[in-house]
Amino acid sequence: MTRRWTLMALLLLALAAMVGCSSDDGPVDPPAATTFETMAAAVEAYLNDNTDCPGVVTAQVLHDNLDDYTVVDIRSADAYTAGHIPGAYNSSLANILTDVGTTIPTDKTIVIACYSGQSAGHAKIALELMGHEDVKTLGFGMSSWNSTLATGWNSNIGDNLASPETTNNNAGLTEHAFPTLTGTNATIVATRVAAMVAAGFQSITWATLQPNLDDYFVVNYFGQADYEGTGTAGVPGHIPGAYQFTPYASLGFEQMLKNLPSDGTPIVVYCWTGQHSSQVVAALNMLGYNAKSLSYGSNHLFHSSLTANRWTAASANDFELEVGGARTPEFAAMYAAIDAYMNDNTDCPGVITAQALHDNLDDYTVIDIRAASAYNAGHIPGAYNSSLATILNDLNGTIPSDKPYVITCYSGQSAGHAKIAMELMGYEDVKSLKWGMCSWHSSLATGWNNGIGDNLASPETTNNNGSLTAFAYPTLTDEDPASVVEDRVAAMLAGGFQSITWANLEPALDDYFVVNYFGQADYEGTGTAGVPGHIPGAFQFTPYTSMKIGEMLPYLPSDGTPIVVYCWTGQTSSQVVAALNMLGYNAKSLSYGSNQLFHSSLLASKWTAAETHEYELTDPILP
Repeated sequence: MTRRWTLMALLLLALAAMVGCSSDDGPVDPPAATTFETMAAAVEAYLNDNTDCPGVVTAQVLHDNLDDYTVVDIRSADAYTAGHIPGAYNSSLANILTDVGTTIPTDKTIVIACYSGQSAGHAKIALELMGHEDVKTLGFGMSSWNSTLATGWNSNIGDNLASPETTNNNAGLTEHAFPTLTGTNATIVATRVAAMVAAGFQSITWATLQPNLDDYFVVNYFGQADYEGTGTAGVPGHIPGAYQFTPYASLGFEQMLKNLPSDGTPIVVYCWTGQHSSQVVAALNMLGYNAKSLSYGSNHLFHSSLTANRWTAASANDFELEVGGARTPEFAAMYAAIDAYMNDNTDCPGVITAQALHDNLDDYTVIDIRAASAYNAGHIPGAYNSSLATILNDLNGTIPSDKPYVITCYSGQSAGHAKIAMELMGYEDVKSLKWGMCSWHSSLATGWNNGIGDNLASPETTNNNGSLTAFAYPTLTDEDPASVVEDRVAAMLAGGFQSITWANLEPALDDYFVVNYFGQADYEGTGTAGVPGHIPGAFQFTPYTSMKIGEMLPYLPSDGTPIVVYCWTGQTSSQVVAALNMLGYNAKSLSYGSNQLFHSSLLASKWTAAETHEYELTDPILP
């Protein structure tokens, strides 16, 4: 990719070579360009190109053509996690040069988004000087994308310059020596760009500048008419003592660079919005000056007078925000597998009743994952004994694969862990036995008979979802994206069935993030299934729609806080919990679900004596 500054530097060297030749004396070595001259050539080629600088794109244009751009959000990880442009990558000013081209693709035009559109200018000029062409910044930053993020602009417009000056002060300009830059011509641009982004966004507020104006060299980056208050954009003048530098015509090596102080005096540049001046300031700092951009520019000084380049309520849109942190390749691969399964209501939870299994037993291969002693005491005829820890190995060895599988356990709950594991490993149409062996024979129904109750004395009906906050996603960076599904499935099975009893949860509710895996009406106690409400403090996650990246998955805590998921019976929640643990969360399923909390109120998904049968139990299959 050709860099504009390379051509400029070559032209300078060529001209120097021509001047250094004499027909009388023969060739004379031309004076080498200084590192400042090389850096100035790069900066001038960019700053004086009005097709590229400042190079902003409006929120509307970005929204309407989002698939054509790669958006890089350089706000903090917390701000990005709370809400960002769909598909945007998170980076920072300090890391953007490393991230772009490695974790961030370069096959599309890049748009840099920040809070207000100002710090993005530093990132844009850095990328441009390093060879990335046609980089854009989002006009007014994320403030323009969604009105909920517009606080920065809304709170910083004003008429804070009480007495603008209209006198032209340029006659008082003097010439200064150029800064001296250390390094070589071959590396100076890369070195200075890296130093600039490492130093962070250089800005100053009017509140800091105004009482100390005499200590600063202020650059008004307007055309002359606007500087003098006679233009058409409503500008009433300029900051007292400021000098006028014309955009695209003043900051070249042979232009007004020589009028900027190089002795360390702080230079403040201001424009209309702080977006253009950000790029100018970044350029000046790369040249060795000490420069800062005035925050919010003229919009902070004389907002009500402006007739152009003005922030208004109409500048903010309400475009979609995607919640959640950046996704590592490992997490993305694991999520893709889980999303395809968990949000498919034809597959999850995928239970089969004892009646249906009994009537079609020859059509299924039954795998009993209870302890060997329980299996030996009596099991479904023809069932194979395995365990959570060994089921995948057994499927590759002793258990045939010619029929659909049914997984059975004691109560139907731990079987959910095995079912999702098998599904993710490619076994299709796996079922789990509803209510487990409790439903097959009444002599095995002790678990469910003892697990029901009305143990939640005061259900809550308040919807708590308004207090949810977003978290970063787990990283899973110790995994290989190519094998992460296989590895995480194995780890989940090795970890055993992850559950918690109400007796252990209730006294420590404040220590848990509780997920109610119901529809909203049942969660609020207004549904038709008899549910009187939910566990106090629980959040409502809708089955088959909520555990998605674009939905509520980013609201799950990834900091190690234990998550408890409950449903009607503990059978669906078992599979949800297994999925969450494979994604890197710390999750447990509430044993027996709502049947333990408010059993007598339930009108559906309720364990009763009628759920158990007296089907045949047999001895184990011998090898």
